[in-house]
Amino acid sequence: MDTISDTNGKSYVCKKHYNHNNETPLSPCRGKPCNICKKRKPHGYTNPEHVSNPFGYLYLIPNICIPCAIEHKRCMWCMIIEK
Repeated sequence: MDTISDTNGKSYVCKKHYNHNNETPLSPCRGKPCNICKKRKPHGYTNPEHVSNPFGYLYLIPNICIPCAIEHKRCMWCMIIEK
């Protein structure tokens, strides 16, 4: 995985998921827990493919939180598969 820092140096994303850098956090600490620290830290990001639905906004939620992505130098959007 070619992990690169984003332009402001506040998170880590791989080249495959670099297009998510255009998304902005909309909802603080929503959704599933971080796959590393297990705390409910990942923010909900804007979703360019969102369609209206009766259940509310469909956020993009990364797999790990920003502090864990920086500390472990891992892409926050890639799946972590434990062997």
